[in-house]
Amino acid sequence: MAKVPLHAVHDDDLQGVLEALGLARAFAAGQLRCKFCGDVVTWATLHAIFPDGGEVKLACSKPECVKALLRYLDERREQR
Repeated sequence: MAKVPLHAVHDDDLQGVLEALGLARAFAAGQLRCKFCGDVVTWATLHAIFPDGGEVKLACSKPECVKALLRYLDERREQR
């Protein structure tokens, strides 16, 4: 099995990550949506923050969106 680095952020550090990415104000205002379903992402539903074509996108924690994120990441890995 190939080893893949795991990039994770503790819940306590998420606000700082959003601030560093310039997304904190939009996130707090409910302006950021899941790439896969379009729902507003909140603290309760945030599953992932990831790069997408030079932008930063979010994925919510709905099972279908988590699966879509995994497929998306697999496809990107295959393209390399």
